[in-house]
Parts: sequence; C-alpha cells; structure tokens
Amino acid sequence: MRQQLLHLLFPHVCLVCKKLLLAGEGYCCSSCMREFDHFRSSSEAEEMLRHTITSHFGDHFPLERGWCRYRFHKKSGLQQVLHSMKYEGLFNLGTSFGRQLGDWMLSEGDIGNIDCIVPIPLHRLKKIERSYNQSEKIAEGLAQSLRQPVCSKFLVRKRFTVSQTGLSADERQKNTEGAFLAAKSVCGRHVLLVDDVLTTGSTMAAAVQALREGGVAKISLAAIAVVAKE
Repeated sequence: MRQQLLHLLFPHVCLVCKKLLLAGEGYCCSSCMREFDHFRSSSEAEEMLRHTITSHFGDHFPLERGWCRYRFHKKSGLQQVLHSMKYEGLFNLGTSFGRQLGDWMLSEGDIGNIDCIVPIPLHRLKKIERSYNQSEKIAEGLAQSLRQPVCSKFLVRKRFTVSQTGLSADERQKNTEGAFLAAKSVCGRHVLLVDDVLTTGSTMAAAVQALREGGVAKISLAAIAVVAKE
C-alpha cells in the first residue's frame, strides 16, 4: 500500500527515480523506461520465451506464437514497477503495460488469427485479498490495442496455490499442476494466454494443459517480461 499511497499523494512522480513526470508520461518516466531491458524484435523475444519453456517442458509444448517485451532482472527498475502493479494497488499500470505490449506486437508484423485474450486467473480467495488480477488488467490493455475480446471466464483457477516466488522449478511445476479448468466455450478457438512475468513457464504450462483438455485449437502466449538468466 505504500506505493499506492505515495502515488495518490504525488501522482506525477516517477515510481523509479521519483522525478516529476512530463506531459504524456504515466507512472514511470521515459528515461527510466529506456533503462528497462527491451527486446530488439518480436522474434528475439519469442526465441527466449520458447527456450525458457522448452528447457523445462520439452519441445512438445504446444505454442503457436509468443511475445514478451522485456527481460526481467532482479533489483531492476522494471521489477520495482511490476511489484507496484502486482502488490501495491497500482492496477492501471497493468492496462498501460498491456496496451504498450499490444502496440508493439502489431508494429512487429502479423500476429495471426487470435480469437480472444485469456488472462491467467487468480483463485477467488486471492482475488478477494488483492481486489484485482494483474494479468486481467494486462489483458484489458492488450484488448485495447489488438481489438480482440478479453474472455476471463474461459479459464478458472480451481485450486488455491501458494505464491511461486522463491520456489524451485520443480516446486513451481508441482504447485500449479491441475490448478486450472477451461470452459467448454474455449473449444476450437485460438487463445492468447496472458501473464505478467514468465519465470519457468510452470503456470503457463498448467493453464495450457487445461485449455488443451477444453478443446482449444491454438494457443499463443504474451507476457510483459521473461526472467533473464543472471
């Protein structure tokens, strides 16, 4: 709540450097955003995203396309901003990040025949505690750019899971196995599955498995960032 309170009191101050924002800037100044570790192209981003997933789940992972905007580093400005988005109540950051990601996806070329955007869901108890789902906010921003509907009800988290933070790759996989359930209405669709940060891909993999069991035709992935190997 500290960042949320600070930003309510000083809404025109950058979350990272605390300097005054200029006209057109929101939450984070242009200088700090340039310091985020951007991917140079969507193909470079997709290659790293695919490598991260296949290194843990093998080549059988059914991925049509994949997009992410940044490499995630610990103790970086991006980590600070994403933490504020996820835990400090600044949910509008998610919409802003999603819109930026969607604009970048379109600028990089054809995104394929995506039918709908599906955010990784929170368990209902965790959503009550947090009051919002950051992945849903990112999906809403993507929808504004891509002109495709957000279908949050296509995927639900049927089992409560502990936070993935601090867990090993094996623990992450066990924590999310069987955690999701897809609606029948997902059958035959090309879904863009959305999360905030991809670490090992365990959460995405569990969601993808549920969507496959629900009869989805194609699955593409989008995330704000993928964790870089330090």
